[in-house]
Amino acid sequence: MVELLVAMLIGLIGMIIIFQVFQVSEGIKRSTTSGGDAQQNGVIALYTIERDFKNAGMGFNDTGFVGCNIVGYDNQRATPNFPAAGVTMKLAPVFITSGAATTAPDQISVLYGSQSQAAGSVSLSGNMAVPTDDLFVSNPFGYNPGDLLFLVEPNSGKNCSIMEFNRIGASSNQLKHDNTAYLSGGFTRTPRFNPPGGLGVFYAGVGTLNVSRVFNLGNLYTLPPGGTAPIYLPVYNFYALANGSLTVTSQFVISNGQPAVTSIADNIVHMRALYGLDDGINDATVPYNVTPTAGDGIVDRYVDAATFNALLAAVPPPVLTPWARLIAVRIAVVSRSALPEKASSGLATDPCDATPATAEPQWTGTPWAGAPFNYKTRLDVSASVAAPDDWKCYRYRVFETTIPLRNWIWKSS
Repeated sequence: MVELLVAMLIGLIGMIIIFQVFQVSEGIKRSTTSGGDAQQNGVIALYTIERDFKNAGMGFNDTGFVGCNIVGYDNQRATPNFPAAGVTMKLAPVFITSGAATTAPDQISVLYGSQSQAAGSVSLSGNMAVPTDDLFVSNPFGYNPGDLLFLVEPNSGKNCSIMEFNRIGASSNQLKHDNTAYLSGGFTRTPRFNPPGGLGVFYAGVGTLNVSRVFNLGNLYTLPPGGTAPIYLPVYNFYALANGSLTVTSQFVISNGQPAVTSIADNIVHMRALYGLDDGINDATVPYNVTPTAGDGIVDRYVDAATFNALLAAVPPPVLTPWARLIAVRIAVVSRSALPEKASSGLATDPCDATPATAEPQWTGTPWAGAPFNYKTRLDVSASVAAPDDWKCYRYRVFETTIPLRNWIWKSS
């Protein structure tokens, strides 16, 4: 009996040791797996955004004539007229919409074309008398049936319009945009972006400094060798967070009557973005640029969307529009582990401490003037969980980068 009791005691001690080792091992495994999930999702999210934004501005980098609101028509949409109420689309390389609160992520859009032959604008050589008039351009080089065109009349207050060029008129510089079917890419196409009653607005200004301009964003039906599906479409992508994932909405790719929405990475819980301006103003957001000089190709300061929009609305306006001073975008995304972790004590009643309050997600963006450059701005992720303190149950990774807008830097004006 004594020997049996001693053996049981030794066995119990061994089991206690085994379970303690297992608890420590499981905690390490859980932390490693959680950190790995956050790392992988964050890398995918930031890589996708960065790759897209490097193309921003392609096809319309005549920087003095951009910034207008885009309105259009697309017969593949359930509601052809777009954008929908409350949604803003800009003729700009990137457009940031700030979150309504510290817990709300920013939303970012990027626009670029697929036209490889021209990046600047072409002016009208004849005024449009009515919205259905053909376009007469000063230089017809590089236009092909199926090209997506944007029309801008500077300093007029008019929106930008989209039209689909479908054929040449009686003269080589006459671009038609009606609903007549045409041949492109070896197939007969029905115009998609041309409203039945015309553009709804006419463009003019010929002979003045505010003559209307035409931007060519490329062909809608460019086919790969031997293929039947178009590639290299013009791109207007809208990045946002939805249900804990980073999503991208493609405005020119329609699925079931709506712009196609693709999930890029799971467990992305916050996103912030700032404009990088080369305007010669130093507000300490760029500490390495000790001698800020406008137009030298070096970012002088980073500003949030509200500050940038205030610059656009300034009276009198700046010598050069803020769009012309934009050369980069700083972006941060916050990813988190897929599953919550227990308290380090192992007790379910203790508060979570996987991420303590002193280690909350932060980034080096400074969305207000005068903040010291080494000050890190909090990225408030408390809204991504059910209870205010539950965010501490997860592990986070912050990924941030500055993306030069190379097509915008190589501006044509």
